[in-house]
Amino acid sequence: MIRLDCWHPVARSVDLRAQPIGARVGDAEVVVFRGADGRLGALNDRCPHRGMRLSLGTVQPDGCLACPYHGWAFAPDGAGRCPATPALTPRAPTWDVVERDGAVWVKRGGPAHFPDLGGRGWAPVTVLRHRAKAPLELVLDNFTEVEHTGRVHAFFGYAEADLAAVETRVEARDDAVRVYNRGPQRDIGRALRGLLGIRPGDHFVDDWTTRFAPVHVCYDQYWIDPATGAPRPRRLRVAVVFVPAGPAVTDLFTFVYTNGGGGLGAQLTDRLLRPLLVGFTDLEVRLDLRLVSRLADRDTALTGRRLGRFDRVLGEHRRRIDRLYRRPREVE
Repeated sequence: MIRLDCWHPVARSVDLRAQPIGARVGDAEVVVFRGADGRLGALNDRCPHRGMRLSLGTVQPDGCLACPYHGWAFAPDGAGRCPATPALTPRAPTWDVVERDGAVWVKRGGPAHFPDLGGRGWAPVTVLRHRAKAPLELVLDNFTEVEHTGRVHAFFGYAEADLAAVETRVEARDDAVRVYNRGPQRDIGRALRGLLGIRPGDHFVDDWTTRFAPVHVCYDQYWIDPATGAPRPRRLRVAVVFVPAGPAVTDLFTFVYTNGGGGLGAQLTDRLLRPLLVGFTDLEVRLDLRLVSRLADRDTALTGRRLGRFDRVLGEHRRRIDRLYRRPREVE
């Protein structure tokens, strides 16, 4: 069982319109909906009357979510009404719900720290949602090592021939794991290099930190002059939140940011670069998930596996997931 008392994204803001959206967080099912006045609601995706999925219902003009089976309707605070028996006052279990960073997030329980994904100085580019047909640990493994990028990715990471020259450092703390990678930027073509403001021979730095309530990784990506170490002006931040949606299913919400730039020239470059960042990020995530879905072994244990220098982080992650994120069933 996973912790439900921390914030998990369950829908992109742009996708939550007139129809409710059902999602799964661990073993729990939740429905989120938005009234005409913009007010959000989040309930258990199960009508307390006869067990119908409320996510198949409709949002009424008064902002209540009506069950498709018998029309019982529930307000965002869980208060319900029964058209056939007006004296009946049913209630539906509620979740805390908030809209932030272009996504709708839910949790149960008391106060919880909200993940710091972008923050001051970062301009949002897009939010993407994907589904991986693999357990949380195996998906996180893929997203927190760069050894596979030479073979799998089109733009992200390092060329296979340069992997031996890539510097990688792991810093493990009680509640987080940081990985720093630096190596020669793979060939991405003159046009994209120009938009990113990088030069042939530059080094690509991918500096990320994984946190565990919820499980999410924030990647700070930038380029440096290999001779001086001076950074180029363009920086990117990509944050990925991993939401277990079943024993072997993981939903990913990817938040992309850029630091932008001042002046008319930088603004024009930004306009050209942003749609490319959306397309490239979507492509790279899909390439990762296609690979992970083809794993022959879905066992998340590392016992008996032969691991290389890029793999130390795998064990560090598992220990913190077990200690900080997963809970015994009876605790829920």
